[in-house]
Amino acid sequence: MDINKVTFGNFSIGAKRGNAQRSDEKQEAPKANVGGETKSIDSEALFNAMNIAGLQNKVNISSVERREINPADYLTEDRISDIEAMMGKFEDGVGTIANAIEAELPGFFAEDVKNALAAKIYAEE
Repeated sequence: MDINKVTFGNFSIGAKRGNAQRSDEKQEAPKANVGGETKSIDSEALFNAMNIAGLQNKVNISSVERREINPADYLTEDRISDIEAMMGKFEDGVGTIANAIEAELPGFFAEDVKNALAAKIYAEE
């Protein structure tokens, strides 16, 4: 008689093995063949297999043809002229700040870094 054994149909709680039959036979783990045999790999076959895998992935890549976006398709002429005026003002402000940075620190920044810094400063104002 098992104490603390609760059974529900074929399932039991509290017993180690439930309804399983005991087996006193121990199963032996398979032994690994550690030494002796070495397999040689054909490098050409390996590279060919890698090439085939790469070609399979290339099929999934599709290039999208670049085309010019026409703002007139999305905006009115008044809005386009407003945006152009704002961009002109922005470029003037960035140019002024970039000149100030160049005057204070001549040759310290590359041209693209200097313009990026000037644009960030102008945008925060």
